[in-house]
Amino acid sequence: MNIMSERSLLIRKPLSIAVAVICTSLSANVLAQEEAQATDEQMVVTATRTEMALKQAPASMSVITAQDIEDSPGITLADIVAESTSVESDFDSTRAGRQMISIRGMDSDYTLIMVNGRRLSSASAIIRGNDFDLSTIPADSIERVEIIRGPMSALYGSDGMGGTINIITKAPESDWSSTLSMDSSSPTDGNGGQEQSVGFTTSGALIEDELFARVSVNQTSRNAWQPYSGTHSSGYDREDITALEDRDTLSMLASLTWHATDNQTIDFDFGYSDDERNSAAESSSSVIESDTRVVRNSQAITHSGFWSWGDTQVRYSRENVTDNDAADLGNNFSSDIEELTQIVEASATTYLGESHTLTFGMDYQLSELTNKENLVSGSSEAYQGALFVQDQWLMTDQLTATIGGRLDKHELYGEEFSPRVYLVHQTTNDLIIKGGVGKAFKAPTLTQNQSDYQVPSCKGGCALVGNEDLSPETSLNYELAAVYTQPRWNIEAALFRNEINDLIERTEGYCPEGGDWNESARQCENPDGTPTGNLGAKTYQNVSEAIIQGVELGGMYQLSDKWAFSGNYTYLDTEDKSTGEQLLERYKHSGLVKLNWSPTFDLNTFISARYRGERQIENDLTQDAYTTLNIGTVYNVNDSVRLRAGISNLTDESVSEELEYLGYVEEPRTYYVGMTADF
Repeated sequence: MNIMSERSLLIRKPLSIAVAVICTSLSANVLAQEEAQATDEQMVVTATRTEMALKQAPASMSVITAQDIEDSPGITLADIVAESTSVESDFDSTRAGRQMISIRGMDSDYTLIMVNGRRLSSASAIIRGNDFDLSTIPADSIERVEIIRGPMSALYGSDGMGGTINIITKAPESDWSSTLSMDSSSPTDGNGGQEQSVGFTTSGALIEDELFARVSVNQTSRNAWQPYSGTHSSGYDREDITALEDRDTLSMLASLTWHATDNQTIDFDFGYSDDERNSAAESSSSVIESDTRVVRNSQAITHSGFWSWGDTQVRYSRENVTDNDAADLGNNFSSDIEELTQIVEASATTYLGESHTLTFGMDYQLSELTNKENLVSGSSEAYQGALFVQDQWLMTDQLTATIGGRLDKHELYGEEFSPRVYLVHQTTNDLIIKGGVGKAFKAPTLTQNQSDYQVPSCKGGCALVGNEDLSPETSLNYELAAVYTQPRWNIEAALFRNEINDLIERTEGYCPEGGDWNESARQCENPDGTPTGNLGAKTYQNVSEAIIQGVELGGMYQLSDKWAFSGNYTYLDTEDKSTGEQLLERYKHSGLVKLNWSPTFDLNTFISARYRGERQIENDLTQDAYTTLNIGTVYNVNDSVRLRAGISNLTDESVSEELEYLGYVEEPRTYYVGMTADF
C-alpha cells in the first residue's frame, strides 16, 4: 500500500501513523502494527491518539464495528453501545424516552462523546435528558465506535470522568458508492411506539486523488408509546400518558477531505440535526405536556500534517445548540436556550529514538449559554484552557509505560493537574497484564453553578436551582486488567476503583416556604398530608467522597465454524462516604450473554440475554432484578443487499407500576425488520 492510499484510509483519525510508514527509525512500531494487521487484530486510536492494537491499548476498551451496527437489532446507537462491558443505557426518569449512557456506574453526565476525536458539548443547553449526542449520528456513516471504560482526563480533560465514546466515521474512497438503509420496529401490545428509520450515505472523489466528499442523512420517527389505562385518582385519563415520547429526528453529517499536498490534508466537517420530542407525563394532580425541539449546527476545520519528524493536527470546531422547551406545568413554563461552544486544539506526535513516542498539545474552549427563562442574568459563560503531554515509553520488549499529564485552567475554578501512569506487559505470547492510576477532573456546568438558575422539576412539584458554592469534582482511579487470547477464544478481566471527591449529586427535595417534602407524591405537604401549595426545591451539592469500584469480565469462544458464544459481566460496589449508604440507581450486578449461529455463509442468527440486578432507586424503593431476551437474524441476499429481523424483549419484562409512575420504563416486546442496500 503506498503512502497516499494509506493516508486516505486514516484521514479521519486524530493522529495517523503515516510517519511510521515513512521513517525507518520506527521499525519497532511498524513491525508491531504489521503483526497486528497480519492477525486481523482490531486497531484503535482513542486511548493514546496514535494507532495501536486493541489489546495493547493502555486502557480497558471495547470496539463496535460497522458490521456490529449493521447486524444489531437496535435502531438507536445507544442500544448498540449498551451491549458492551460495563455500559448501561437507561431511559431517563425525568423524560419519557431519553436513553442515557453511563459507564462503570457513573452518571451519563460523566460520559464524554466525541466524533473523530472532536467532543460534542451540549450539557448546559439540553437540560432535560441529553440523548441527542448519540441520536444525531447517522449509523450508516460510522466505521467503528471505540469505548474507553474509565477516565481519560490526562488526554481529553473534563467531562470524561466515567468513560469516553469516540465515534469514528467512514473515510471516503476514490470510487463513488452509496448505501441505503431502512429499519422499522413495532411493540406488540398495540399501544403505539412504532419506530421507523431511513438512512442514506454517499461518498467518493470529487477530484481524483485530491478532493473527497461524504454525506450521510438519517430520518427517524417514533410514535408515542402509551401503555397505561384507567383514570387517575385526580380525575385525568391515564391513556394520554406517554411512557416513551413521540420523536421526529432529521440528522446529517457531511465532510470534505482535501489532500492539499503529499503530506498535508485539510478536513471540513459539517453537522446538522433537528430533533423534536412530544410527551405527556403525570404528576400527583395533573398531566404535564411538553414539546421540545433541539437544533444542533456544528462545523469544524482540521489540518493534518505528516512530517519527517512526526505528525501534527490543528482544529477549530464550533457547535451551536438551541433548545426550545415548552411544558404545561401550571405556569405555562417555556424556555428558549442557546449554547455556543468554540474549541481550538492543536497536538503533535514525534518519536525520540526507538523507545519513546511523545504526544503533546493544547486546547482552548469557550462556552456561552443564553437562557433568559431560567437564569436571572439571562446568560453565562466560561473559558477553559489546557496543556497536555504523553510519553509512550517502550521500557523493554515486553513492557510499555504510558505516562501523561494535563494542566487545566478554568475561568471559575483555577488550575487543576491530572496525571496518569499506565503499564502494559506482554507477559507471554497469549497473556497481557496491564493497569494504572490516574486523576480526573470535572468542573460544574454553566447551569449547576449559577445561583440564579431555576427550572421546573419533580414533574412540576418542585424547582431545581443552581448552587454557586459547588466545587469541581476530582477523582483518583485505579485499574488492573488481564487479557488472555487463544485462536478460538479470549477472555478479559479487570478490577477498578474510582475514589471521587466532591461528587455533584442532586439533593432530596425540601420545602423552602414550609411544610414537609413527600418524595413519592413530589410535593410539599402539611402534617395532615394535604398539599401546602408551596413549590418545593432541589439543588446540587458536593458529596464529600464517594467510592465506585467493581469487577469486569468479558470474553468470546468460537465453538465451531458455525457457533460462537460471547458475554460480559460487571459487579459494582458503591458508597457515599458521608452517609455510608450506596449510591442510588446503580446496578450491583449486570451482564449479557450472546450465542451466534451461522448455518451458511449468508445467514447469521443470534439470541442474547441481558441481566440487570437489583438497584436502589430511592432510600425506600428498590427495582427488582430482571432478564430480557433478544433474538434476530441477518441474511445476505447478495453482495449488495442485507435483510435483518428479530424480536427484542422477547419475555416482555417490565418494571413495577410504582417505578413507571416515577418515569422508569422498559420497552415492551418489540418486532423489528430492516434492510441495507449498497450501490
